[in-house]
Amino acid sequence: MRNKLLDRTRLQLAGCYSAVMALLLGLSGLVSYQVLVRAYLYSVDQELQGIAKAFHKNLEHSLTEPEKIPQRLEGMFPDLCLANRPCPQLNVGADSSENALDRRIASVYQSNYYLRFISRSDQLIATSGLRSEGLPETSGRIEWQTLQNQEGERFHQMSLPLHTIDRKVWGYLQVGRSLREVDRRLAALQNMLLIGLPISVLLVGLSSWWLSGLAMRPVQQSYQQMQQFTADAAHELRTPITAILATIDSVLRMPTVSETESREAFTTLERQVSRFLGMVKDLLLLSRLEQHTLTFQPQRLCLNDLMFDLIDEFAALAEASNLALIEQIQTNRPLEIIADEDQIYRLLSNLVINAIRYTPTGKVTLKLYQERDQAVIQVQDTGIGIAAEDLSHVFDRFYRVNSDRSRNSGGTGLGLAIARAIVDAHDGSIQVQSRVGSGSTFTVRLPLKSSHALPIKLKTI
Repeated sequence: MRNKLLDRTRLQLAGCYSAVMALLLGLSGLVSYQVLVRAYLYSVDQELQGIAKAFHKNLEHSLTEPEKIPQRLEGMFPDLCLANRPCPQLNVGADSSENALDRRIASVYQSNYYLRFISRSDQLIATSGLRSEGLPETSGRIEWQTLQNQEGERFHQMSLPLHTIDRKVWGYLQVGRSLREVDRRLAALQNMLLIGLPISVLLVGLSSWWLSGLAMRPVQQSYQQMQQFTADAAHELRTPITAILATIDSVLRMPTVSETESREAFTTLERQVSRFLGMVKDLLLLSRLEQHTLTFQPQRLCLNDLMFDLIDEFAALAEASNLALIEQIQTNRPLEIIADEDQIYRLLSNLVINAIRYTPTGKVTLKLYQERDQAVIQVQDTGIGIAAEDLSHVFDRFYRVNSDRSRNSGGTGLGLAIARAIVDAHDGSIQVQSRVGSGSTFTVRLPLKSSHALPIKLKTI
């Protein structure tokens, strides 16, 4: 179920990202294509307009009568084809005129241009240049047109009015060119976009699947931690509940219950209920610490005095365990911090209790000293120690180096997790160093009052 849920979420993330990127790529490709189309057509229009005006300027000096092709004009255009008359064979190499128009005419012959002479009544008089079958005749009154012949080839043409020498309307000149090369380039661009865009979207989809996997990794880890926490909490809470039910069941099975047996049963129930209640309180405290919803009461706290209080409170517990509880305050002046006294006391008492609990013989040492702008508190013991592979997990909730250790010692498995949460809430740090059989050292660093203002996390939320 977990894998399906996470995989479905990952797929949705990758799909949404791919869809957005596909839309953006499609729009950018469409815009790029339209820009290139307009750029090509603008270039064609400028070139066509330049050639048309050059023809127009030179031709008007040769026209004498409206709709009459002068002999001189026929000499200018060797391939001039008059309407209703056979068209001559084109000889591009022939130099039939010394007129400056020859250079323009050569460009017409050597490219995809054509010329058409139209009468005032829109009748075709003559053509020159590119010959295309099936190109429709059009009115000379329309300045710009795009035509298409029977083979589907497109042409773009410009129409200009022609006047005789005495400024009479002669007819119209139409200069056009084939768009075959432009269409070929645009078709190549279109094919490139049609092929490139799906490939790009596919690559985006693969990369988005990988990226969504990276994005989902913290979620997956959190989900696994939540599952592990739920399983561990259920396991730990089941132990006192099972003991309570077992005690109640044994009492119910007795035909008669004496006062002594009743007291023993109630004592067992009280012990298990207290353990259950303590675990619930620890869970609530840890949850509120991690969510920063716990109300703190920050105040000036002297760590020197707090160390003496710890020694006084746990001296009896250490003596009962045949341990020496030693304090080493390695500073000549009071070290003060801004913190919640109850929470700092709980932090250090958890460390001291753990040290006493897991030290069969030897001593537990509490050190206090200053390191730059931080107060450093160390809790050292000569106990059983922690294996190297377990050091990175000792602050995890319900983590136990020995699966039986917490139950035998009566702990909830939350003490070090609460300690780390308290340290984090006070902008400090906690570290552990240990070797199996050589004891452990827990080091807490907290910012001193003189170099640290009231932490934001300590404000009431």
